[in-house]
Amino acid sequence: MSILEKPVISECGCFHIGANDNPLYEARFDEVLAFHKVGNRWIAPVKRGAEAFHIDTDGHPIYDQRFQRCFGFYHGLAAVVGEDGWYHIDQSGCELYAQRYEFAGNYQENVCVVMDAGGQYFHLNAAGKPLYDHRWHYCGDFRDGIAVVQAQDGLSSHIGIDGTLLHDQWFDDLDVYHKGYARAKTLQGWCHVDKQGNPIYSERYASAEPFYNGFARCETSDGALVIIDESGRVSRQLRGPTSDTFSELSADMVGYWKTYTIYTGVKLGVFERLPATIEDLSLSCECNIQRLERLMKGLTELGLVYQEGNRHVVSNKGSYLCLSHKKTLADASIEYGEDLLERWKSLPALIQGKRFESNIFSMVAADPERVRSHHRMLASYALHDYTDIVSLLPIKQGQRVLDAAGGTGTLATLIQSYFPESSVFLGDLKSVLEQAEFEDKLELNLFSEWHETYDVVILSRVLHDWDDTDAIQVLKHARHALNRCGQIFILEMLMQESSSSGALCDLHLMAATGGKERTESEFERVSKQAGLHLKEVIKLPSLVSLLVLERGENNG
Repeated sequence: MSILEKPVISECGCFHIGANDNPLYEARFDEVLAFHKVGNRWIAPVKRGAEAFHIDTDGHPIYDQRFQRCFGFYHGLAAVVGEDGWYHIDQSGCELYAQRYEFAGNYQENVCVVMDAGGQYFHLNAAGKPLYDHRWHYCGDFRDGIAVVQAQDGLSSHIGIDGTLLHDQWFDDLDVYHKGYARAKTLQGWCHVDKQGNPIYSERYASAEPFYNGFARCETSDGALVIIDESGRVSRQLRGPTSDTFSELSADMVGYWKTYTIYTGVKLGVFERLPATIEDLSLSCECNIQRLERLMKGLTELGLVYQEGNRHVVSNKGSYLCLSHKKTLADASIEYGEDLLERWKSLPALIQGKRFESNIFSMVAADPERVRSHHRMLASYALHDYTDIVSLLPIKQGQRVLDAAGGTGTLATLIQSYFPESSVFLGDLKSVLEQAEFEDKLELNLFSEWHETYDVVILSRVLHDWDDTDAIQVLKHARHALNRCGQIFILEMLMQESSSSGALCDLHLMAATGGKERTESEFERVSKQAGLHLKEVIKLPSLVSLLVLERGENNG
């Protein structure tokens, strides 16, 4: 047959068909993949029984070796799976290299992706040698000399053929470049970026396709489909919004329905008593059975419980509202349904400029049961948000680390466990420390003199509870507690200058504590006023980012 005519796979997937619509050969296989042109002939991967190999257009094997799986030839090389792992072979069936991998991709632009036994990804050149020393959590194929790589924190960027970063921008998701632009996803949505990693317009979309001859199809957050040009201007609308904004707003205004339904279930001890029939539950909770049935339907609508026969059962989601759960949110539901919700009522006056001295911390400290409940809530959030990021903290062996205002020690425990050669100390108010089981704890008031010095002081979601004046005071105390080359690690959610993401949490802090969420530039400003220098900001695979502070010049 002609080299120009590519055979196709039969409907049954057991053989190939030639240009005359007849079987290309007499042999039959359990599975065939597409033919690829290699030099002056077509070669296809096939499998028969437990053996995989490559055939020519006559259906004959092109070598004697057999594999568990094999794939198409690209740039004269094919990925195969043998008894000892993945690797590449040439047309003679000989291995390109002796190394074995957990995964091997196809060669594209004479470069391929592999994954080692440790689950780390990197690229090989045409000789089977690593292109660079770095290892990635994931990486994709090269296109026009550029590939997408994903770091350990889950964020993605672009590299060149030598393995160096093309730019310093990192995204939640990322595509290769097409027509000069790449699709990139931020917390706010999808956009297109240039070769410097900069968005080419300010809008963010629910989805975005690559540009095609200067135009791209995108979906907005309300379901509309639009065509945009390379400046981001909408040139055409293909479909109007699919969401009902009236209903959405109405649902937003009655958000407290959910808050109070959950609060009532926890307050009455419903989740602690399940599974149970409605009759048994009404007796143990001392509730009117008809009204309790209505509450259970509400909890069912929220996906927190479900019915199994004549019994109500806690769902996986609802299990977080049981006190026995290691990340229980039962205490959070009480806080949000009582004191914290009441504090929101002062928001209009606060927005008008009136000042209220927040007493939330003194109220909590004065009530031992509230201390226990409040800090159990904070511990759940800490366990959820910090477990996967502790390994990314730049703590060195043997360093003295202070977790300042660290509550009952969830983060301190995680750090001590991951960095056993370091000395970790937990500092907080006496009433809080009495609830902590952490071994090395010391009484600490953020606004009084701190004793002793440390290599690292951690302020985890501390500064956002305070206005700038108080935050600067806390930072000054932290600076005085640093050793000569010490650093302050701030773990906080970073507000973005050009985005409203996180604004509701910021309003909550205004109402509840008098504090605020801050942007990077705001952290830089308050740090400078405290005699500190913002050395770097590290994005983490969590709601929080890590800001590293050092003593500023002339503040040694």
